[in-house]
This record gives sequence, C-alpha cells and structure tokens, in this order.
Amino acid sequence: MNTTSFVPEPPSRATLLADVPKAAKELMSLSHYKWRRQLQRVPEGDGHPIVTVPGFGGADGSMASLRRFLKRAGYDAHPWELGRNLVTQRVTTMDEILEFCAMREGELARRVEQIADRTGEKVSLIGWSMGGVYCNSLAQTHPELVRQVVTLGAPVGDPRGTSTWNILKKMNRSEVPEELQNVDGWLHRKNSQGERKVRTTILYSPNDGAVSRSAAVIENDDLVENIEVDSSHVGFSHNPLVYWVIADRLSQDPYAWQHFDLSMQPRKIQEHFNLL
Repeated sequence: MNTTSFVPEPPSRATLLADVPKAAKELMSLSHYKWRRQLQRVPEGDGHPIVTVPGFGGADGSMASLRRFLKRAGYDAHPWELGRNLVTQRVTTMDEILEFCAMREGELARRVEQIADRTGEKVSLIGWSMGGVYCNSLAQTHPELVRQVVTLGAPVGDPRGTSTWNILKKMNRSEVPEELQNVDGWLHRKNSQGERKVRTTILYSPNDGAVSRSAAVIENDDLVENIEVDSSHVGFSHNPLVYWVIADRLSQDPYAWQHFDLSMQPRKIQEHFNLL
C-alpha cells in the first residue's frame, strides 16, 4: 500500500483551540429542556447489549451520560470496565502504538465475549476516538460477537490526519521522527483483516479539533455509512445530535437495514444538519 501520494492534513490550529469551548456548549445543550424532550422521542430500543469504549486517556466515566441515555431508550448498555484508556510509557515507534492497540483490543474482545455469552446476543459497540479504532478492528476479527459498530470521531484512517500525530512528533523532539514514519505498515496491518462483515456507522465532524474527515471515514465499503454531524471532538460523548443519530442507527434491524434518511427525521434534527 502506498500512502505517499496523499498525506491528509490534520485539523487546523484554530479548530483545535475551539474544541473545548464548543464541547462546553454541547454539554449545556444536552441539559436544555428542549433537547431533553426531543431525545425522549428516539426510536424505542430492543434491549440488545451495547458496550461503550472511551477515547485515548478516557475512562468509563467519560461515556456515562451516553450509557444513561441508552438505558432510558431501552438498551442494555455496559461500560468497557478496562480502566483508563492510556498508554503509560513514552511512545516512540509505530510498533509500540500497534502493540498497545492490540493489547486493548484483546481485552475488549474478552469483555464483549462475556456479555455475548451471558445475554445470548451479539453486542453493538460504540467507540469514541481511539476507542472507535478498537471497535472497528474487533468487528473485523470477531464478527460473530458484534452486531454493529458506531464510531465517534475515531481515527480509523491515516493517523497523519490527526492532531495527535503532531503531538507525537513534538513529544519525540523531532520534526520528522524516523521511528514514526512507518505509516504504510500501520495502514496495511489495520486494513488487512479481511472482508468487512459488520455494519459500521462513522460519525465525523468538520469541527473536530483532533481528527480530520480524511482520518475518520472509510470510503467505498457497502457496510459503512459516513455521517457528518456538528460536534467538537471532546463533545462527541455528550452532543444531543450525536445521541439522536446513535439511537436511530441502533434501532435498525440487522436484516432490513436502512441508511440514515434525514428527510425522515424530525424538523429540529433536520435544522441542525442543515447548519453544516
């Protein structure tokens, strides 16, 4: 695989700096009575199990609000219960990043398998940022366990399209650290897991301060749907519009799947999408 022909740009510095203030507004919107009332109208859940997977540096508390929403909507929502999603040692090579991801994916697979065995049902996975990378990979390696995947601002594509890439370079005190240049190997190992068998919904945002569209989407795959929403990166886990789309996707019958149809959504939802 040759990645030299196109190197994605990470989000701009202005978008990165605006991320946290935007997230604060999203949190306030979630608690506003108009959105609370709107979110009471999401499609009723069928009770199937869901696991939420936090982003890099996050723990289960970062997605607690989303799980409460999903339980109220009628789903059996679970935390991942694997502690903080954080590598403790200094990362200097792509192989170290891959090793950390593989370790976390293995732990997540065991957690999902336990829930699937206990409930007798496949599990839907919702992964935020790096958590979405694990979910995407797990669906490829263990499709027998996974009903569907929803990723929230997850860098499932080229890591050079993320703000983290520049942070890694600075951490390693080099403009172009040779140890972090094996992107071809990274992408090949991520994309060599065979034909996709699990429905995947990718939520990405033009206002994401950490992950650009080029790093977040998967193109030309019939089982993948890329949906653009207005969200900060930090705010994906408590953005009311994101909640609505998640509930809509989780309500889909795996055997009669329908793509997200904005024209079938309430006017308030359509208005928010039309602002993009």
